[in-house]
Amino acid sequence: MRQINALVTSVGGIVAQGIIKSLKHHNKYSKNRTYEYNIYGTDIIFDSAGLFRADRFSIINKPKSEDYVDSIINLCSKNNIDIVFVGSDQELPKISINKKLIENDAPAKVLINPHGVIETFRDKYKTFEFLKENNLNYIPSCLDTEYDGFTKEYGFPLIVKPCEGSGSKLLFVVNDNDELDYAVSSIKKIGGRPLIQKYLKNDDQEFTTGITLSKNEKHIMSSIVIKKILKHGQTYKAIIDKFPEIKKVSEDVARKIDGIGALNIQLRIDEDDNNAKIIEINPRFSASCPMRTVAGINEPDIVARNTIFDEYVKITDYQSLLCLRYWNESYLDLGKFNEMKSSKHNIKELKSSIIDYF
Repeated sequence: MRQINALVTSVGGIVAQGIIKSLKHHNKYSKNRTYEYNIYGTDIIFDSAGLFRADRFSIINKPKSEDYVDSIINLCSKNNIDIVFVGSDQELPKISINKKLIENDAPAKVLINPHGVIETFRDKYKTFEFLKENNLNYIPSCLDTEYDGFTKEYGFPLIVKPCEGSGSKLLFVVNDNDELDYAVSSIKKIGGRPLIQKYLKNDDQEFTTGITLSKNEKHIMSSIVIKKILKHGQTYKAIIDKFPEIKKVSEDVARKIDGIGALNIQLRIDEDDNNAKIIEINPRFSASCPMRTVAGINEPDIVARNTIFDEYVKITDYQSLLCLRYWNESYLDLGKFNEMKSSKHNIKELKSSIIDYF
């Protein structure tokens, strides 16, 4: 059986942990047993849960550090890494702009979108401009310098959030000019650029579509829709089903993007016209990819097969499921943890235990 050495970065976060879950799901449940994944993890601190679910791991410096790219290259070279999965938003720009360098010097295949795609869609205002220019289903938006006319046209409430970043951090729902001014100033205080958007009221009509694009023909290899049920900005319940209208809107967007590999498109129904509008586009794997994996669309494995084996992948069917998330724990012997932490070896091994008590 062929062993594929896969490096997953930033395994302290839920995106990277989702990638690990999907790779392990292949190893345990896939009918294609001609290969399996050895998983190498990285993070910047030792007490990161994902390190101890990987086969081996290493602590590296932050993406902003001067030696970050060199540390990735060295890890890949010394451990014969075949593929690199990027597990955090912070690493996307640094790795994407150095993709050719890593692949030439390591060598390992980096599963990441082109730098231009990442730069566009990590900026929510550039995303809005892209959608509008391509006649796609955008949410009306403006920068804080233009909001006087915007508030007159759309009224309150409105959404205010930073152009940069992901998740619900510093996301405001504002109901008047005073709240709008406060939200704008709060985002500017941390050096962010405020974006003002029309508020779509349907909290129970939010969806996320995972799409994978092939490396050459850029055809859609897989597409799967999840209806999200949110708590504190995270998906804690999910309905995986066919949702043909959401799927079509998402695929229309994906075909306009010159992307490779994983895309995650978030949408919400606008009750004013009953159309699905794009909230944001994340040019990476999603934290909800394990849900898609269990339903039959293993996105990390699909992209890896296409990259390593030049396999033409096309998966159109998946299982309809209800997913109920819950909080879980993993455990480490404290003595072994402290011993491992003080070890001078760069590559380390220590597995955590998960108790089946739920």
